[in-house]
Parts: sequence; structure tokens; C-alpha cells
Amino acid sequence: MRPLPLAGMNVNALVSLDALLTERSVTRAAKRVRVTQPAMSQTLTRLRAWFDDPLLVRSGRGMRLSPRAEAMVGPLRDALASVERAVHLGLAFDPALSERVFRVAMTDVHAATLLPKLAAMLAKEAPFVRLEVEAMSYAGIGPRLAEGTTDLAVGFLFPESPGLHCAVLASDRFVCLVRRGHPLARKRRLTMADYRAHAHLVSTKVDFVPPALASVGFGDASPAGIRVAVPFLLAQPAVVRATQLVATVPRALLDAVGDTTGLVVLDAPEEFPPVVHAMAWNARYDRDPAHTFLREAATRAFGGRRA
Repeated sequence: MRPLPLAGMNVNALVSLDALLTERSVTRAAKRVRVTQPAMSQTLTRLRAWFDDPLLVRSGRGMRLSPRAEAMVGPLRDALASVERAVHLGLAFDPALSERVFRVAMTDVHAATLLPKLAAMLAKEAPFVRLEVEAMSYAGIGPRLAEGTTDLAVGFLFPESPGLHCAVLASDRFVCLVRRGHPLARKRRLTMADYRAHAHLVSTKVDFVPPALASVGFGDASPAGIRVAVPFLLAQPAVVRATQLVATVPRALLDAVGDTTGLVVLDAPEEFPPVVHAMAWNARYDRDPAHTFLREAATRAFGGRRA
């Protein structure tokens, strides 16, 4: 495949290409970038010639992406996001007028508790700003923040990493959830002996589980130990209701799920450390006015509450 010289492509064409690949519709893409439908159709024709590829192919009543277009979706979006950040760095930021796109990674708990307040706040203070939320992956968030493809990560305490800055949003504490009728249901606080004597449910994608839980072990021969591991926190109350498992979660989860019918909430063993809600970002954006606004908005939306 012949290499394509970037000199033959302008940023507006790439923005249009991103809209076409995302919307998979000439009409919707035109509306997204605020041009007429005939103008977007002409742009698609030029892009097809430039790439020597159909890009969008008619399929039934809609359009599907060509294999090459499918491969371009993610890298193109990330590249445009990096360009957008580069041209905005150092500029004054007016929330009321800005059309900035912020990409924020969150755990499911923070999406349920922080996001509604943050979205409402942005709708009022920055009505043209767009917020794109992605699922938190502690394994991959460092590189994404470093590359600038994610603006802000909101989760539990982040490990130290060169080039990344963190700030605490609030402190929290662990609680244990059991179903009504569970042998532990009459207790108020669990001891470590209680804890180690029963079967557990854990989250596989949240790096805040205390060392005491790791000591319980996975799949032990005895009835105790870790029996179920899931990649979500919000799913845990439903699993607990249906089993004899003990779930160890931050108290903020109770705000996220709301309905605790059928559950008993117990204080975790006193040996457990506190839970820290935090946000992390690339140090390059410390003084960027737009990014500062985003961090301050997240802090205000979280409310600095302490459980």
C-alpha cells in the first residue's frame, strides 16, 4: 500500500473523516461538523479518492465501514484529540463558549455518583463542552494519560507514576455486604476471624482491595475464600442478595446503588485501611485553563464528602 503524504490532507478533512466514520451517515456527519449535506458528500468523494478506499459502504438502509476505515477509527480519534489539546494549551478558557471535548475515565461507582452531578454542572456552566466517559482500566490508564488520549481519571487511590499528578477527592471506608439471613447479618463490625471464615465476592478491576482480602485466598478447599470475582462494583449487591457471599466495597457504593433492600451493611474489620477517592492527570496540563476548570468541576461535583 502506498504511503499517503500528509501534506495533501488538511485538518478539516480529517475532522470530517472522523465524523463520517463515527456517524456512518453523510447527513449526520454534516450536522455534526455544521456543514451542508452536499458539502459533506463532496468531502467523502475526495476522501475516497485520497485513500483509494470506499471508506463507507452501503449496507441495507445504512452504511458500514470498510476494513480500512474500521482500522482508522480509534487512531484517528486519538490523533485529533491530541491536536485539539495542543492548540488549546495556554489559551484562555471561557466555559460558557468553549466547545472543548473532555475525555474522562471513571470506575462504575464514580460514573453512578459523580457523573450525574458533573454533567449537570457542565450543562449549566459550559453548555457547549462535550464529555466523553470511558471505563476505568488501572492497567491502561497511565499510558492513556501520558499520551493525552484521556484527560482525567477518577477512581480510587492511584499508584505514583512519573509525569502524572494526583489529588484526593474524598476519604471513604470499607463496608461489607451480606444478604439478610447470612450468619454474619447480626453483627455490626466484622473481626478478621469472621472475615476469614466466610466465602467472598471481589472485584477484579479495582486496585483498592485491602491486603487482608488478598490473604483470604482464591478457591481454597474450605468453604471460606474467594468464590466469585467480577469486573464491576455495581454488580456486587445483586450477587450478594442471591448468595451467601461477603462483598467488601467502599461505602460510596451504597450511594451508587441506592436500593439496599435485602442487604445488611456491616463495618469492615478495623484493620482495613481507609478508601481514597482520587483523580489523576498528566502533569503537562497542570496550568492549562480548560483542564483546571475540569478538575475543579470534578472536585465540586464530588463535594469533598467524607464517609
